[in-house]
Amino acid sequence: MTQNSYQTPEVAQAYDAKNSGRDDFEFYRQLAGEVSAGNPDFAVLDIGCGTGALGVQMAAAGYRVTGVDPSDAMLDVARNRPGGDACTWIHGYANDVPDVVADLAVMTGHVAQYFLTEEAWVEVLTEVYRALRPGGWLAFESRNPGRRAWERWVPEHTTRRLPHPGGGELTTWIELLDVDEDGPEGVLDTHRGITIYPDGHRSGDDSSETLIFRSLDRLNSTLEAAGYSIEQTYGDFSRGPVTEADPDSGTEASVEYILIARRPHP
Repeated sequence: MTQNSYQTPEVAQAYDAKNSGRDDFEFYRQLAGEVSAGNPDFAVLDIGCGTGALGVQMAAAGYRVTGVDPSDAMLDVARNRPGGDACTWIHGYANDVPDVVADLAVMTGHVAQYFLTEEAWVEVLTEVYRALRPGGWLAFESRNPGRRAWERWVPEHTTRRLPHPGGGELTTWIELLDVDEDGPEGVLDTHRGITIYPDGHRSGDDSSETLIFRSLDRLNSTLEAAGYSIEQTYGDFSRGPVTEADPDSGTEASVEYILIARRPHP
């Protein structure tokens, strides 16, 4: 396995520029507003918080926020962004989070797809359950494999030119390296992101990442086995329904599986 480039400062510093215009943040902010009603001490846990963009927005809305991420480089951006000092940042994983500290845990940016084995996925669900207060909520998204997003993760569909936070312009694209559609847990996609920086140097050739696309049935069954009740499922961040591809009717698969689950009260 090659190095994950999110561990490098230059990639971390450019992450927000590459991910501008996201529609998931508004979804999770609205969800927090709905499930926090009547709780003046509402606490949010952001698993795989990255550069802390959502965490800072949640803190500005009045919530207590803890973000956890394995990349020191990403957390350096989080700590130093305006409002970053209002959050608690933990370098590590879900098992490094204290017990019963959160009313809502979120995994944004398709973090759920980085847990490639069932063992790793069940472990994070178990650790988040431990970190939630009774009655607490877990929300995350995973791409619908029926949409076959990996087929578009090639330069002709992904090349973009973006402003660099330090000035100048980035050019970035994705190169698909491998797809295994026969994995027992779901489709496995391996790709790398290439970036050319304003000074002309290039990064990404020596790194890659692998994502898993689980079926909705498998996501549901693992949540239930970990003790959660599944409260709602959406197919996009506008709260549209989950759909699967049906050539006969012309129905397309929804882009996402967005799951909202809950740790039950005793």
